[in-house]
Amino acid sequence: MSPQTTMAVFVAIQLAFAFAFGACIGSLINVLVYRMPLGLNVVTPASKCPSCNHVLTWRENIPVFGWLMLRGRCRFCKCRISAEYPIVEAIVGLVFVGMYLLWYVVPDRGAVWLGVDWSLIKPEWAMNGFAQTWPVFITLLVLVSSLIAMTIIDARTFTIPLALAWTPTVVALVAHPLTAFVLEVRGKPWRHVANGDWGAWALAVPGLFGWPVLCASIGGVVGLIVANGLLATGLIKRSFADYDEWEAEALAEAGITPPETAAEPQEPEPVAEPADATSPETPHESAEPAQPEAPRSPLPWKAIGVVLAAVLVSGGLGALAAGMLGFNAALGVAAGVLAGVVAVGPIVRMISPAAPAEDESKDDSPAELWIQYPHARREVIREIAFLAPCLILALVGWSVGQKIGAPWTVDPVTYERIASDSIPLWLNVLGGVLLGYLVGGGIVWAIRIFGTLGFGKEAMGLGDVHLLAAVGACVGWLDSVLAFFVAPFIALYMVLVQATWTGGGRRAMPFGPYLAIATLLVIVGKFGFELIMTAVFGSPERLNFP
Repeated sequence: MSPQTTMAVFVAIQLAFAFAFGACIGSLINVLVYRMPLGLNVVTPASKCPSCNHVLTWRENIPVFGWLMLRGRCRFCKCRISAEYPIVEAIVGLVFVGMYLLWYVVPDRGAVWLGVDWSLIKPEWAMNGFAQTWPVFITLLVLVSSLIAMTIIDARTFTIPLALAWTPTVVALVAHPLTAFVLEVRGKPWRHVANGDWGAWALAVPGLFGWPVLCASIGGVVGLIVANGLLATGLIKRSFADYDEWEAEALAEAGITPPETAAEPQEPEPVAEPADATSPETPHESAEPAQPEAPRSPLPWKAIGVVLAAVLVSGGLGALAAGMLGFNAALGVAAGVLAGVVAVGPIVRMISPAAPAEDESKDDSPAELWIQYPHARREVIREIAFLAPCLILALVGWSVGQKIGAPWTVDPVTYERIASDSIPLWLNVLGGVLLGYLVGGGIVWAIRIFGTLGFGKEAMGLGDVHLLAAVGACVGWLDSVLAFFVAPFIALYMVLVQATWTGGGRRAMPFGPYLAIATLLVIVGKFGFELIMTAVFGSPERLNFP
């Protein structure tokens, strides 16, 4: 066997393992997505068919292939199993494969395919090899997996379980500084990092002499700990603490039965969904709780064919237009596909069976009720009180950092302020994690506070705050800020798609899914954002983000 063949087989085995690992994580996400919103145990009991209570064997639980072997039906009662499960598992598996491929398999330079240099997507820190960077890569996979789970749950329930945001935060808090400490002790730091003082790691750090920023970050996090202590002792009150009571009264006045009393969950997980009403295997009862959602009709095969044809045609037209204008063909294909998805909406509505009309007078969905809460301004004042210790101790930390770095000198060439002593790598990285957590969560919380004070309705949920804080802790404050400003454009595009495909839209939308998608775009497309920001700031050299 030639060396090239041996290497190809080795890479194929690595990618197969990445897919299998990702599919298993996708299977876990399926469990979390159903059980966490209902407050059920995510470990026990074992998964079972909600129709016949048959406990699934290990073969039936194999991600993707278990569903295919069963042909989408329970082996005993023939109840149909939702295709959502293998789809989520396959998507997560492919995401893991794509990330490992781009981070560690693609060459560091000149990996041109279809007119795109794919090596530009590869971050500098990944060039140090998997052996030196695997804890950082695992942190990234944990973040992406949590974002996928939070996206599905938020899109369905308008809530984000905070445990899904805390998990990647804790992993980042341990993995980043510990890896830096081990490398520093061994005397083998990374050879490939981004340029600039902030590029010493896989995320933006305070800098070699950034004592004020480091101490402010530590002070801010200590302030959050103090604020939670004040909350636990009752010295400050939790915001929106009376919302459940208000919601119950509002539903009672409207004569609406609360969703949690309309149908109690009887089984831990809806592994299957009932067969059609015309099928002889239709069960008399379903263990899956009834959840209010907009009526929808499945797309017929004819409509699916039209969508695929429109996407192919629009992608081809986009490539031709890009070639005529001198742009990259891949960018033209992407733009064409995005435009085609919007343009095909009216055609799909014409050839698809009409869904039952939705009663727009009802405002009993979680989000519709939430924005009617009349005391939103009062509650965010409590949140300002909660944040006060964080802000005060951050300022104190900045002052302490100025004193630690003294006496300061100025570089005569770069005019950079130089402290009397430099920050150790592990402490610098810890500061980057804490700074990212504070900036990511802080920017969303600031918009939430000012938006709520201005409009009298809750602008953004606290789940969004924790989501972007986790993003900042894992990939740095810079990525979280970029994701925040990219998310509204994704939201506008999705609103446009919804309008063309359904002819309407919802009054309230969860913002978490758009933040998650924006984060993935920033992680994968950082080179493009570097070019955009270089042009915006008029920098003579291309900005290089960590």
